[in-house]
Amino acid sequence: MRFLCLRYNDLRKKSDRINMGIKDYVSMSLAVLKDIRVIATVIVMLLVIEFAHFITSYRKRAKKPKVKKAAAAKAPKAAPEKSEEKSEEAASE
Repeated sequence: MRFLCLRYNDLRKKSDRINMGIKDYVSMSLAVLKDIRVIATVIVMLLVIEFAHFITSYRKRAKKPKVKKAAAAKAPKAAPEKSEEKSEEAASE
């Protein structure tokens, strides 16, 4: 019966029982983050996410109608109007 009731601790390997310190965790994490496959995967996923966001938020804009430019009418010169105003002011005095 004991053979059927093996505990998890009995099945663990000797290498599993080694306690890792914080330095070991940091060095392992840095090694994983520096791996070229991880960096490439992150870059590709960022591009995929940005493209998906562009697709989901895209709205087609209406085309602006082409407006023909009308011939610009010549504006009356401001100098004659001012001279008329000055002459009216001189006449009223």
